Amino acid sequence: MNVEKWTRYHADLKHPYWWGIMGLIVIESTVIAIFLASYFYLWIVNSSTSRMAWPGGEIPSIFYPSVNIGLLLFCGWSMWYGGVLIHKNKTKAFGWLAVACCVVACGVLWLRWLQMLNLPFSYDQNAYASFVWVLSSFHFMHVLAGILGTAVIGWFSFKGYYTEQRNLGVQIDTIYWYYIVASWIPVYFVIYITPRFQW
Repeated sequence: MNVEKWTRYHADLKHPYWWGIMGLIVIESTVIAIFLASYFYLWIVNSSTSRMAWPGGEIPSIFYPSVNIGLLLFCGWSMWYGGVLIHKNKTKAFGWLAVACCVVACGVLWLRWLQMLNLPFSYDQNAYASFVWVLSSFHFMHVLAGILGTAVIGWFSFKGYYTEQRNLGVQIDTIYWYYIVASWIPVYFVIYITPRFQW
């Protein structure tokens, strides 16, 4: 594949990088959807046959996951507003906003780590426990990837690489942060909120 003619400048929906991040999001969303569908399948089967209670044990606290929603929303907002700043050629301001996003996202990882250390069950105790561990860890890796990507574009921003015309990396990173935020909300609702209702 010859990529000599690919531009580093923003080209709306025509640039392969844009389609690449959208393809990644579709793949990752499919994985999460399969996990959640499996969760509901096991819930229905176990409840209807009275084989085991669902969830099969103590329900974890929602404190850390709930705080994380607020922190993730800040990360999504900071990248959106960073895009506004880039379009005004305020690259240094964007760089500091990227730093703030990374710091807050590190707070998300720290809270997720505390959450997992305080879970009232091990990953292999039952199916519900496995879902909580796997989905929390899966999203942990997404946040970590977001931090690394944002750190790189923040560094490039301080070096003066990005301009009003040349900001494709910022746009791609922003789209990924939107996905990180949006993907946590259904996971949070399904594995932390639904077990608290008696259906």
